[in-house]
Amino acid sequence: METFREFLEGEFPGARISELSGTNNLVYEVRTAEGILVAKHVTDSDIPLAYLAEANAALAGHVPVQRIRRVWETRRGDPFDAVFAEYVEGRDLASALTDGRDLPATAELVRHLCTFALACRELPRMHDGFGLYKRDAPVIATHREFVLHYAGRYWRRARPFYDGTRVGRAVDEWLSGGFAEAAGRNPAPFTTVAIDVNLKNLIVTPGGGIVVLNVPIVGLSTPAQAVGAISAHLRNHPQHAPFLEAATAEVCPGDAEMVPHFELWALLGILSFYAAREPENRHAWRNWGAPVTLDEDFRNLVITHFAGSAAS
Repeated sequence: METFREFLEGEFPGARISELSGTNNLVYEVRTAEGILVAKHVTDSDIPLAYLAEANAALAGHVPVQRIRRVWETRRGDPFDAVFAEYVEGRDLASALTDGRDLPATAELVRHLCTFALACRELPRMHDGFGLYKRDAPVIATHREFVLHYAGRYWRRARPFYDGTRVGRAVDEWLSGGFAEAAGRNPAPFTTVAIDVNLKNLIVTPGGGIVVLNVPIVGLSTPAQAVGAISAHLRNHPQHAPFLEAATAEVCPGDAEMVPHFELWALLGILSFYAAREPENRHAWRNWGAPVTLDEDFRNLVITHFAGSAAS
């Protein structure tokens, strides 16, 4: 079977094709006489591409987005799982935060991220229950079960690295009752939320604007998770505090206490990602764009917010 690049070479004869990313999915820039196209071979089989395009179109009415021209799915008989989208010039926000180049002013960045979080409430629902909007993902009866199901799954992969530590005991206690107690104190309405807000999926354009590339994982959750899914990636950056101040007032005023819980949930997901793929390189694990290691970030979050009752 031909590779995706070989397919592109046949589909666009004479085009200049260059790889943009190969770390997770394969992303190519295709330059033709008619313009520039971004072609992504989606190797993550969990992503429902038809829903991705629907979500992209829904967001387009509220925030600048990279327009998807078409999607392919092997389930429908297409040769690849792939997304074809317009080209957006610029740098990803994670890189801009890392080196400070082309970074929007903090007030503008905060405004955009709050607008994005609110816009995600307009995303379509895949089903009536709780769970990640992925192919073949379980539909879970309650929100609390949903949060703890995935948090427990992520933690099982990462826990061996923290066994016998104060941090490990604190997360165990959070899973066994801490989250449920906090959620009981902070009832909140449910809405569609961008669960995975990787800052590499936000592009800073040469004019200083911010464009959303895609929202790969959505789910039904609370306003605090909409905020925590973003703020987890701003931790250890000066933009973290201004974003939390604005977002807890605009996006989740009724359940702001829960934001650190969802920052923890997000970091557990990233820990799980690395624990499954690079268990031998723990010292190098890092959230995308973070100035500190993932281990340091995770420990600081747990000690600051959740380790008060854990045995020393």
